[in-house]
Amino acid sequence: MDDLRLILLLIGATVILGIYAWSRFQNMPGKHKPRRTAATKQRNEAPDEAVVQQELRRMQQVISDEDAAATPAAVATTYREEVLVLSVVAADEQPFNGEALRKAFANNNLIFGDKAIFHRLVRQHGEDVSVFGVANLFKPGHFGSGDLNDFSTQGITLFLQLPAPIDGMEAFDDFVHTAERLAVELGGQLQDQNHCVITHQALMQKRENLARSRLRTPIAS
Repeated sequence: MDDLRLILLLIGATVILGIYAWSRFQNMPGKHKPRRTAATKQRNEAPDEAVVQQELRRMQQVISDEDAAATPAAVATTYREEVLVLSVVAADEQPFNGEALRKAFANNNLIFGDKAIFHRLVRQHGEDVSVFGVANLFKPGHFGSGDLNDFSTQGITLFLQLPAPIDGMEAFDDFVHTAERLAVELGGQLQDQNHCVITHQALMQKRENLARSRLRTPIAS
């Protein structure tokens, strides 16, 4: 997009300079000017300013069209407030032990932190900000001190609140990918907030619904 913008601006500058040079050439003192017909005079004496403005408008329209096609440049994407919940539940009533949880959390870059739960963190303005959290599915809902040495649970739950600190679709994709990986690594069953088994296809349908629910509003200038 930057290359196209530069090319268009260079073309526009060339057109403007050409018009200016031709105007100066036509008005040079002592220059022999051929006899012009009425039609020729009409062509050669077209208002320079109108031509320049027309070319500038054309370039701006092309740039605007490209911006709109590539990405909504002057548009902010927001989401209706929503909390998404996925759980990974132990199969056959065999609880997840601390060692398995520690390894799975580490493999997925989940960090122990606020409220004694694990988080997906991003760095913003010099601070770590939570994108989504992973809690104990059962009371008291946290992981104690976080060392997990003597810890076990029948399930964990992931929750994502939208709007998120990062783009909502990016947050959702990371949220789902992490939940699915935890289910595989822990040998658990992925369930929705109603404790029903949820498939990848259902999650992708949820993604489509989320994309459609996005509210696009112009950025205030």
